[in-house]
Amino acid sequence: MPDREAQEHASEPQRRGWWFEDYAPGQVLTSAARTICEADVHAFAGLSGDFNPLHVDAAYAERTAFRGRIAHGLLVESIASGLIAQLGIFDGTIVALSEARSAFLGATRLGTTIHVRLEVLSVDEAPSSSRGRVQLQKQVFDAEGKLLVEGEWVVFVRRDRSRRDLGTDAEAGASEVIQ
Repeated sequence: MPDREAQEHASEPQRRGWWFEDYAPGQVLTSAARTICEADVHAFAGLSGDFNPLHVDAAYAERTAFRGRIAHGLLVESIASGLIAQLGIFDGTIVALSEARSAFLGATRLGTTIHVRLEVLSVDEAPSSSRGRVQLQKQVFDAEGKLLVEGEWVVFVRRDRSRRDLGTDAEAGASEVIQ
């Protein structure tokens, strides 16, 4: 359960599924918070096959520079992605995640509560009239405000509002991005 302070900092969009025209440089969204627990680490280790003792062996991890277990960096990224998805801005309007870059700036210990700050850096029209390119800065913070992960996402988002209910547009747009 997110803590009260993190909930007060969360910003939910007024509507779900932002169209390309809804994005403007400088817009900032903050996700709800989520605590990374031991079950998350074990489930991620099982899913990914990454059983590095730094993540799953308390005795081993105590002897490292971290002085205890830490979450997988990609687990933190995955949870951050889910927190962004919960904002709802991509519901029914995202065509594709084109790029994702991240720098891991701090270890995330088990029991750490994180939230994501997302800022629109730029918006560019794509060659297709049905979508546009949105560049986002993603920052993952702990409850004390320490920056743990920083990176950027580039997404393609639908432009034509009349296409909201067409499921085939996302598939067609995704193939355009890859080509």
